[in-house]
Amino acid sequence: MPTRRRPVRGRDLGGDRVELEVSVARKLYTCPGCRASIEIGAEHVFLRRSPADGSQSYHQHWHTACARPIARELDLARG
Repeated sequence: MPTRRRPVRGRDLGGDRVELEVSVARKLYTCPGCRASIEIGAEHVFLRRSPADGSQSYHQHWHTACARPIARELDLARG
């Protein structure tokens, strides 16, 4: 998992480039993992994805617990 000082970068099993970093919510977000709100001021994971097919990159805001499977997938793809 990322920390405030160390983002996690890598490629997922589909070949997409993924970067995870710790962030603090400046507005209300909806976590795509559980569909619940991430409240203003809450520490969470900011995910940036660049698809392998060259399509436009995008970002999402995830609860830290909901992002754990993504971080594990990056570890599996490395190894």
